[in-house]
Amino acid sequence: MKGFTLISCIGTGMYKSGYRQTKYQFPNKGKECETSFFLKAILETGYRPIQKVILVGTRTSSWDVLIPNASGDENIDFWETVLKECENKENGISDESIAELESRLPAWYDGVLFKLAIHSHELTPENVEKIFSTYIDIPNELAPETDILFDITHGFRSMPLLIFQSLQLNAPKIKGSKVELIYGEYIDEEKISYVRDLSQYWGFYEITSAIKLFDEKLDGKLLADKVMPDWESGAKILFRLSEIVEDNLSLEMPEALKQLKNALKDFNEVGKSQWLIDVKNKLDEIYNRLNVDKNEKYPIAKSVWEYSKLLREKNLITQAVIALHVVVETAIAEKYDPEKIGDYCWFKWIF
Repeated sequence: MKGFTLISCIGTGMYKSGYRQTKYQFPNKGKECETSFFLKAILETGYRPIQKVILVGTRTSSWDVLIPNASGDENIDFWETVLKECENKENGISDESIAELESRLPAWYDGVLFKLAIHSHELTPENVEKIFSTYIDIPNELAPETDILFDITHGFRSMPLLIFQSLQLNAPKIKGSKVELIYGEYIDEEKISYVRDLSQYWGFYEITSAIKLFDEKLDGKLLADKVMPDWESGAKILFRLSEIVEDNLSLEMPEALKQLKNALKDFNEVGKSQWLIDVKNKLDEIYNRLNVDKNEKYPIAKSVWEYSKLLREKNLITQAVIALHVVVETAIAEKYDPEKIGDYCWFKWIF
């Protein structure tokens, strides 16, 4: 079974009182765990098979909460050292304590490896670039061949945002990995924290990225994967259009437009997500632009001409120039011998 890397945050909790004790209840009335730190609940309940934990915090985060049974055992001296350092708002936890804590954590948490990603607690505009470099490195610390469980429960407000941005920027590196988002929502009236599954947010990011790629480069292969479950014919035409652009197959466009027309007829908006309806509308615009009345003079050449202009608008200059060559060849063939459309040897011979 493929394991997960847990990416989580740690801050200082509720002012001086730290993180409050609460009972975390996992989805569908699943397992429960009472603790003050959600990361412990994830590990103790076995919500997901965690191989490694990447924990992000500042120098003054409450790193002491990671040390178990601090009172009355062999960890007490280390706990007191870490607590004292974290409470020092000027310097925070030392590099030595960070290294020792990181080395001790696997023994306390069933052999799970830990990577502590720590940056300055001074979240000022002057520190933004330096702080963000810590987040950019996070994907480099992922366990091999891992899925990702991203917990946004704790930490300072900016931490989940910066981690999410880092995962977005490094999306090619984690291609093929499932990304799940969870959040422990505290309900004061019920004295319980419900664990919410927010994984759809990552899915929506992937969808918007795929739409952006199609809008900018007419590359719809990633988008086809997202469309496939709800609109198979739409996914197939997206893939075909992408191959026409990629392989400079301009003369296949008129035939592809027939396939596109059928796919558009096949689409039923009832019950469909708005993003999918938007994709359908984009394809509808392409069809209306490139489809040419057969009664017009040189209809195939004109269709490819419109296609070349679309390529130019997307700044696909090389593809647009190649398409323009095809326009000239096709127009001549349509005028003198329509059966020779696409016959490069014939076109070369007459000239």
